[in-house]
Amino acid sequence: MTASPRLTTLEQLVDSFAAKRGQAAFVVFASHGSATEDYGALHDESRRVASGLLERGLGVGDMVLLWAPNSAAWVAAYFGIVGCGATAVPLDHQTTVERAVAVLKHSGAKLAFTVAAHAAALERAVDGAQIPCLLLDGDESDARSWRSLKPSSRRAPPPDAARVASLLYTSGTTGVPKAVPLTHGNLAANVSALRDAKLIEAADVVLVPLPFHHVYPFTVGLLTVLATGACVVLPSGISGPEITRAATEAGATALIAVPRLCTAIWEGVERGVKSRGKRAERLFHLLLALSRGLRRATGIKVGKLLFKPLHDKVGAQLRTLGCGGAQLDGKLARNLEGLGWTVLTGYGLTETSPVLTFNQHKRHKLGTEGMALPGVELKSFAHPDFEHGEIMARGPNVFSGYWKNPDETRRAFTEDGWFKTGDLGWIDKRGYLHIAGRSKEVIVLPDGKNVFPDEVEDEFAESALIAEIAVLDRDGRLHALVVPDDHAIRERGAHRAEELIKEEIAAVSLRLPPYQRLSDYRITRAPLPRTPLGKLKRHQLAEAYTQATTREVAPQAATLSDEDRALLESEPVAKVWSWLTARYADRPLTLDTSPQLDLNIDSIEWVTLTLELEREFNVSLDGDAVSRIVTVRDLLREVQTAPAPGPRSARELPAIEPSNAWWRAAGALLFTVNRLFVRSRFRFETIGVETLPPPDASFVIAPNHVSYLDPLAIAAALPRDYLPNVHWAGWAGKMYGGPLMRFVSRSTRVFPVEPDRDPSSALALGRSVLEQRRILVWFPEGRRSLDGKLQRFQAGVGLMLDDDDVGAVPAAVIGAFEAWPRDRRFPLAGGAVKVVFGRPMRRAELLAAGRGASDAERIADALEAAVASLIAQHV
Repeated sequence: MTASPRLTTLEQLVDSFAAKRGQAAFVVFASHGSATEDYGALHDESRRVASGLLERGLGVGDMVLLWAPNSAAWVAAYFGIVGCGATAVPLDHQTTVERAVAVLKHSGAKLAFTVAAHAAALERAVDGAQIPCLLLDGDESDARSWRSLKPSSRRAPPPDAARVASLLYTSGTTGVPKAVPLTHGNLAANVSALRDAKLIEAADVVLVPLPFHHVYPFTVGLLTVLATGACVVLPSGISGPEITRAATEAGATALIAVPRLCTAIWEGVERGVKSRGKRAERLFHLLLALSRGLRRATGIKVGKLLFKPLHDKVGAQLRTLGCGGAQLDGKLARNLEGLGWTVLTGYGLTETSPVLTFNQHKRHKLGTEGMALPGVELKSFAHPDFEHGEIMARGPNVFSGYWKNPDETRRAFTEDGWFKTGDLGWIDKRGYLHIAGRSKEVIVLPDGKNVFPDEVEDEFAESALIAEIAVLDRDGRLHALVVPDDHAIRERGAHRAEELIKEEIAAVSLRLPPYQRLSDYRITRAPLPRTPLGKLKRHQLAEAYTQATTREVAPQAATLSDEDRALLESEPVAKVWSWLTARYADRPLTLDTSPQLDLNIDSIEWVTLTLELEREFNVSLDGDAVSRIVTVRDLLREVQTAPAPGPRSARELPAIEPSNAWWRAAGALLFTVNRLFVRSRFRFETIGVETLPPPDASFVIAPNHVSYLDPLAIAAALPRDYLPNVHWAGWAGKMYGGPLMRFVSRSTRVFPVEPDRDPSSALALGRSVLEQRRILVWFPEGRRSLDGKLQRFQAGVGLMLDDDDVGAVPAAVIGAFEAWPRDRRFPLAGGAVKVVFGRPMRRAELLAAGRGASDAERIADALEAAVASLIAQHV
């Protein structure tokens, strides 16, 4: 088979279109259906545009703005611009008018191909200057339509590989960013190398949801596809349904993606699996591990067969995911390959047209950026401040310098002509490139340690509760902006959103070395600032962090949707909305306000709030309803559909006593076994037992919580005659998570608590225990401590102590954190464990000693101080 001739200019590419007449070049999906355009039509249209621009006097050296979304017209306009000898200046369709005007002035563009909305904005923004605009969305009757261009008798200039084809503006920090001129030769060299490496075959149908103004989708997803003679598919939008619909209808075989799109694909798969239950989730991960293992060990690909329903939904013909624009996590790539796709990654920059390296079909190594393209030279040059060297490159695809910016150009190149990428990494013995991070993004801590923020972000990004996270430096310490995942928060129990995020941040931090742990963070519900390809705009993070610190709530939109207006006008929602705005008058309230994150409503406040809603508006919101509330809009929708409360007597509580003698005997046996286990395995000590109220009294034992060993230690410390009267509050997910634990819990009088979903039911059960003159063991912190230190006592324990006859016994469990660490499945033997009971305290005493805005908070605060004192005395 004869190799295709090597391209030196883009005009050669346009010339080749005529020979492919009749082959579909585009399938553009829109709301009304699809439209196709073949190679021959693209050739004719681009030549007509070139001729029309020549007639208007444009030619070599002139700049033409191209500000519009992807379309067949965009492609024809681009090739027409370069065909007349001019330079295209592509801009992000979603960029601001201010930025567009700045680029217009900096480049000196004489004409703009755009759409009607942008043209009107340009005409208003440019000071009296008449910027001719040709509308890519105009019809033939419109005098400004691009189709109104008149042919010229002037001849196009001869092709020149050194002529600038594209002037690309990179994401800068302030003002007008750096402009990168890429010549015909730069782009053609990259396209020829990718075509010859068989990245795309002529029979492929390539889905490109990314904007052509960016050089990665432009070179890889457009120019290379056209040079191969394959088909480009442009979806009608960038949402998941629009992309999958385009892939399915067009029979796409390859997808040009960025890491965030790959992440969205994987997260969508995970959500679908989790929604089908634990058994389906376990089976999925088993099959995924099997597929990954077979592929790694033998090269056999079974993912497409094992996960056929998934492929039918996403696109049955889709085989290849080409990912660029940023670094793709190796674990994510392996998971996607396990699902049955081939994942090809690469590396490059705008300045290198853009591809320097990529993983080929038969020579790809996940976790690396692949091998250098033919003609590209790479080296890792030692950097004095970092462990890894800086990657440098040279080759025919590397630009020669920034537009009208000699200072930046000098800084970008070595004296012997190597381009300094600014990325740190190394090249292994087999020639594969490994990227460690960008030198400009490295955070240097006061002790000299280097932190790559993306490494820390990757650890936190694995959490289902975190949708986005960005790490930044503030005064020499690591801080982070965190965007919660509303879907995952809702599944866990939305009323504890802020606490869940706090616990997750602490848990993930324990997996990181100390110097990579966060000193502080802020929660924001606004998306993090990113480029169109998903890269963080790190220069904007400081401002975003400051805004999140002020916890400003966005003002209510001036125009509500019809659905929101109908919601606010319905009853009893209208009255509840007015009541809420008065209740939280000191804070701006909108439908998108988060009750947890913006109004600081915690679990106990939810109990109070729902009781007031019931009393004021006869609306009953149960724990499940509260757990679904992420925004005020959600709250009002729950109010709209909530039932009226039933009679109090009709609300039955689960049984809290074993139903027969057999269960009681089983419980007694378990307590005996536990006593023997604790007292024989550890150096166990009990202090203060003599101060306990009598076993038939009604009181709460309130201990600290550092380990799974805590309840076992307390049970071993209590005298035998107390145990038949003791009831325990236990997390339902652990204590009722399987047949064995249900048996243990029922035998020993453990009642289920779901603090993330239904705190009111837990409080009701606790009160029921005390009303029956029983002893209740209640862990006021609500969660095990992550570091062994005492946490804040939640106000729930105070709500239960609403009777002056009910006392509380503070208790300290000391040594359990070391005896049974969080990272061990079983406890260590021989450690010293101590249980210290404090003197009983009555409600009035607790109220007088504690601090807080409510009685419940003061009681909880006093108990926390008492436990802290016991720990300090006996450690």
